[in-house]
Amino acid sequence: PPSPVSRTTKSVFIYFKQKETDFVVLETGLGGRLDATNVVHPLACGVTPISYEHTQKLGRTLPEIAAEKAGIIKEANVPVVTAPQRKAALTVIRRKCRKIGAPLWEVGRAVRFRGTPKDFVLSGPFGAYRSLQLHLLGRHQMVNAAVAVGIVAASPLLRGKIHKDAVRKGLSRTLWPGRCEVISLSPRVVLDGAQNAASARILRLAVRDSFAYERLILVLGVSKDKDVNGLCREIVPLADEVIVTAANNPRAFPVESLGGMVKQHLRKKKNRIEQARNVRQAYEKVLEKAHARDIVVVTGSLFVVGEM
Repeated sequence: PPSPVSRTTKSVFIYFKQKETDFVVLETGLGGRLDATNVVHPLACGVTPISYEHTQKLGRTLPEIAAEKAGIIKEANVPVVTAPQRKAALTVIRRKCRKIGAPLWEVGRAVRFRGTPKDFVLSGPFGAYRSLQLHLLGRHQMVNAAVAVGIVAASPLLRGKIHKDAVRKGLSRTLWPGRCEVISLSPRVVLDGAQNAASARILRLAVRDSFAYERLILVLGVSKDKDVNGLCREIVPLADEVIVTAANNPRAFPVESLGGMVKQHLRKKKNRIEQARNVRQAYEKVLEKAHARDIVVVTGSLFVVGEM
């Protein structure tokens, strides 16, 4: 019998058909090659940065994971736009595109950008999109914008339907809950769903580049199937104080074990670690500890971010 995921996906396809949607953006839920969304015939394919994620199902090495992701590349002449990739992953994507006969546009080569998120230019074979603005934090969001605009520009069917002004307006109005989202200013509270080493590294850079603060209080809760040590290695050294917690989810990594892993990565051994049995208790501890010039970063899991 079909899984609940594939039943849900079928229901969504029926809904889109009934609503007579012009274009639909589908994100693969897991991998790509065997994902339920991969039954479609796409107008274009986009590949965001590939890192070590869902290794139990997708493979232990970057080429193995990239091969699963590249499963969405399956039709000749359907363009593929990829974010900058590590060499091992990019090799797999290039090989698959050559084999299938799919044009490949690489951000950083075919698609380029310059400037800051508040004012940047995207250029490529399609010409240039000037005076673009994002209200999302972090330079990595310009990479995401380049992939999105590249998809619009690379597909012959999309290119003539979506005007540059619409692209400009769409980017400027984009909101992304739970991704470097500021929900409080005094103290500043930032939510980010980083859940592996690669996304935690991006979060670390975004915090460094975007905020000034006296102390950083980290609220951290992760899932069991993630690279917990890698995530801690990237984000914990930022913290002056850490509150470890767990989402109300059976996949949550035990609080006590997480505290032990966090301790290994503290920048200074005197920096404090506290445990909160759930996200509400973590929130109460934040209210007690955080001062107006501090920053609170809540991360490690979208489940934790959602509850916060």
